[in-house]
Amino acid sequence: MNTAFFRLFAIEYKRFARNPISILGFAVVFTIGVYAIFHGKNTIAQQKETIETIAGIQKEELDKNKKFFSDDLSHFTYYQFYYTQNEPSKWAAFSIGQRDVNNYSLKVRILAVEGQLYDTELANPMTLLSGNLDLSFLFVVLIPLLIISLCFNLISSERESGVWAVVASQPYSLSKIIFLKFSVRFLAVLGLSLLLLLAALWLLELPFDADFGLVFVLILGYELFWFGLVNALTLLKKNSNYNAVMLLGVWLFLVVLLPSLGNVLINRFIAIPEAFSTTVTQREAYHEKWDMPRREAMEPFYDAYPQYRQFSIPEDIYSNGWYYAMQYVADKAAEKDSKLLFEKLKRRQVVSKKLSYFIPSLLLQNTFNSIAETDLKDHINYLESVKKYHKEISEFFYPYLFKGNSIDERAWEDFPEFESDSNEALSTTPK
Repeated sequence: MNTAFFRLFAIEYKRFARNPISILGFAVVFTIGVYAIFHGKNTIAQQKETIETIAGIQKEELDKNKKFFSDDLSHFTYYQFYYTQNEPSKWAAFSIGQRDVNNYSLKVRILAVEGQLYDTELANPMTLLSGNLDLSFLFVVLIPLLIISLCFNLISSERESGVWAVVASQPYSLSKIIFLKFSVRFLAVLGLSLLLLLAALWLLELPFDADFGLVFVLILGYELFWFGLVNALTLLKKNSNYNAVMLLGVWLFLVVLLPSLGNVLINRFIAIPEAFSTTVTQREAYHEKWDMPRREAMEPFYDAYPQYRQFSIPEDIYSNGWYYAMQYVADKAAEKDSKLLFEKLKRRQVVSKKLSYFIPSLLLQNTFNSIAETDLKDHINYLESVKKYHKEISEFFYPYLFKGNSIDERAWEDFPEFESDSNEALSTTPK
């Protein structure tokens, strides 16, 4: 029986391999897959190229401002930017995630930081709407369509043509024959997926590690889910047209509508008005202090840095200590809204993760983004590291701003470097 089964498997494989529709479907998906690999590679390469120029730009701007404002530290600190960057992971080209909409390189001054965290580059909104065609998109969205196209009429067409009656008359279990037919197509789709993964491993220089194994297992499970779904519909013994419409409807529901509905509900029930109020509060807190007695307005700053109370702050003329203390006070006023904003963003990420347990396509995409470190969590970590760096450079300048209006050249040796959330120092030090 085993010999007969393998002979039937070989016959079914030859029928499948000689089908021009099958060949066309695999060729189209493979071509799109190769394009997706190179698109992801080029997108991340452009981001890396931008990041690699940061150190040079930082040094050039620093040297220029040192020359122009050598005796005026207040102007230097006002005009000097300090660059930060969110380095892409090795898997970022596989799943670009939110790196196309979230800024991966921010420059900040020691002015109030809340108004500087959300600057982004201009981009074509239609491009952002459609998203990037990376390899994760192919596995999440297109592979199910390939499975549907290969299997929607796998049994029904033979029933409609009368061939199935002949097959049923043979001394073979019909369930085994159905299993055999699906197995041929499953192995072919899995082989295509593995081929594209290996191509990505080579072209994207992905690490052959536990993450690679996890990605393969996820893809395997996702494809088994769709083959199981098609097989379950086959048991209903409906005609080919019914199967095609039903399966496309299920694909549309699971891959497009449910994730979109989930996103709408999350945005609706975890609203973040703080995204606007944080900036407004920071600006209002800063401007209203101009009409207050200066030492009174600086009280929140003194609470955090009592060592600067000893320095005099004139009421009738400009002073560096007062001006930059006001920047801190403005951020402090917006601190509550800012913390709430970050908490809600993290809550959205948690809810999205829990929701994905019931939506296979969302689970696969979220997991890919998590492995690639291109999800919302990674961006929040980056923004928090920028805020931490802003605090460090502000504290570096405070002593010189309060004591006078100049800085010793040797002091630059202790200037803080920006570090990402992974604690890897990045070369942006202005030495």
